[in-house]
Amino acid sequence: MDVHFSSTSVALKPTRRNRRIALSALTTCSGVLAAFAISLYASKTWIAPGSQAADVRDSQRRALASATLSSLVAVWGAEQAHAARPDRKTLADTTALAASAADLGLSGAPLLPCTQEGDAGSTGWTRTGSCEWDSSDNGYHQVCVTMSSTFLSSSAQADKNDLRSVVGPGGHWCICAWAWASAVSRDPAGFEGLSLDCDRTNGRLRNVYRSFMDSGSDLVAPSGARYPAEDALKAVEAVCG
Repeated sequence: MDVHFSSTSVALKPTRRNRRIALSALTTCSGVLAAFAISLYASKTWIAPGSQAADVRDSQRRALASATLSSLVAVWGAEQAHAARPDRKTLADTTALAASAADLGLSGAPLLPCTQEGDAGSTGWTRTGSCEWDSSDNGYHQVCVTMSSTFLSSSAQADKNDLRSVVGPGGHWCICAWAWASAVSRDPAGFEGLSLDCDRTNGRLRNVYRSFMDSGSDLVAPSGARYPAEDALKAVEAVCG
């Protein structure tokens, strides 16, 4: 008995629905093969043992059984791989969750960009527009403020930190942890006109100030001027809670 199989190639887009259809078709084909193999084994047609026909029959049985087993294993493997693979939405949601958990604002909500419409350039340690945390940022550019002319002038003179070439009054900028401390130290009540944005300032700023307090160290400006972390933290808490 000769058994002939034919195949037809159909171009399908690799959508989730088409993958399910393909897997279902493979499962159905495997079931047909399995049923055919069982029926062949269960055939009551008598063939003399040891005859050439019997040898051919046994060879056909072994080949069909092997093909059926291989097909079933292939379908099982495809189903397992499909079940284990997360869909695109799951991957996107996971990525978004990781990003939002990495950088939060002082309010506890996901960190918002510091750079806003109308700003001359992007701020941040890596110029992404946000006061993102970066382990290589020794200055801790975590504090998003609306800039003032008073701070720009005093920071350039007292701290050798001239930002006037990159941001002007009314612009938004991620200043260093020590820079906020300097404004608090020079003007405890008005912070030299700086406006602290709680949702755009990195929540890790609190940990930065606490680490300096725990070590008994001051924050140091490029000029060598020193500013206490405790007063800076108190000012942050007074504004953002």
